[in-house]
Amino acid sequence: MQSIAKAALKYFGFFILLYGAMTLVSLIPSVGAACNTVYRTPTESILQALFSKAYLQLKEVEDNPNIIRAEFASKEIVKQQTEDARLSGKTKASIQGKDFEISFYNLFLSFYLFLVALILLSPLTKKEKAVGLFVGMVLYYLYTVFKMYLALLSHFNEPEIAIYHTGSGTLNVAQSILFFMTLGTNVLVVLVIWAWLVFRKNNWKDMLISTTYRFRNAK
Repeated sequence: MQSIAKAALKYFGFFILLYGAMTLVSLIPSVGAACNTVYRTPTESILQALFSKAYLQLKEVEDNPNIIRAEFASKEIVKQQTEDARLSGKTKASIQGKDFEISFYNLFLSFYLFLVALILLSPLTKKEKAVGLFVGMVLYYLYTVFKMYLALLSHFNEPEIAIYHTGSGTLNVAQSILFFMTLGTNVLVVLVIWAWLVFRKNNWKDMLISTTYRFRNAK
């Protein structure tokens, strides 16, 4: 039992080192900016398709790859402003948009690195790890897109924005779900994905037995 506890502590130590190293690398501005771009590109297209009444862009804040800025405007209002400018003889319309900022690290990157560290240290074959990293990325990515969708839906229904007029029942459900999608929930989602990908395997017992045997022989 003592040997198993030592083995668990050893793997926990490896996890902390690996996760810490990957986090430090992700904080390099060029690395963070690249990750931000890779995340924003498909996410912008998905959200634009989901919110057809809004002009929506996801942009990186200059010199801060940790932030994604969502810039948006109502298509109906833009059309009206464009028509008003045409009737008044102006060549260009003054389009008034709004924005809000999202922490990319708190939403996706730090938690995906958490999942990566868990999978890499799990007793899987290289092929299983590669598949796990890809499937885990897709699943957690979809979770974060759903979270962004709920946040934007709530934002677009605010009286001063009013791009959408979602029914009160549906909006209350969406806001209630969003309320519980905290950083702690992000951790739980990562652990559930990891458990689903890894704990179906029967090699954890073999790993513990092998590690315990090595500890005993090292004495």
